[in-house]
Amino acid sequence: MSAVRHLRARARTQPRPDSGDGNGIEVRGLSKALRGRSILTNVDLIVPRGTVAVVEGSNGAGKTTLVRMLATVVSPDSGQAFVNGYDVCAQSLGVRQSIGVSFANERSLYWRITGFENLELFGRIAGLSKRTIADRSVSLLEELKLVEAARGQVARMSTGQRQRLMVARALLADPAVLLLDEPFRGLDEEGLCALTGLVSRLASDGLTALIVAPLIESVLPIADATYRIDAGVVRTARSPRRPDPSVAQS
Repeated sequence: MSAVRHLRARARTQPRPDSGDGNGIEVRGLSKALRGRSILTNVDLIVPRGTVAVVEGSNGAGKTTLVRMLATVVSPDSGQAFVNGYDVCAQSLGVRQSIGVSFANERSLYWRITGFENLELFGRIAGLSKRTIADRSVSLLEELKLVEAARGQVARMSTGQRQRLMVARALLADPAVLLLDEPFRGLDEEGLCALTGLVSRLASDGLTALIVAPLIESVLPIADATYRIDAGVVRTARSPRRPDPSVAQS
């Protein structure tokens, strides 16, 4: 069973929390400063449920800080942010139970064990059953063209393979919202197509995704909206049309 069909089957029996506002992510006037330096300034951003938003910008623009605040790793100085209807400050547990997140840090994996063993470990931490972990791991790794590589140690994987494994880990618990921080680093054409295709198909089935990318060209075809952050400020926002994934696969 593919990852998309597997997640659809689960969604019918275990509905996700729903605030009823139609937005998977909503940011209002969010600001953050570190050591006296402004990182983000009065950021507004909305990602409706079942859509893909891409945030681009140069290094140091504040993109990763935005993801860390949405993931409740860092608290904002002012403003509000809601993920799957939960306030990131007042309802952080609800946020963490709703999200899958992949940061641009390969060291978040255990390098001395296999990719499959990594997913089993993180699945157990998330409270998933052994059967669910096994089924979902195979489904996701098949979608991401990573089954054979995941049988070996993470240390022997390429950078692109580790990036895809981190995305599989982020999707393992069937999140309502997916946060990806620079997931395309080191990906070859096959890996890029596999990852963008999977995110697009899951979004068509209701997943909300926010993707951080330094350059937008590689992810633009699956984006419903794009934002550019410069020096902590959202400068531009636009809404390209994302093609139907079923058409793209034909």
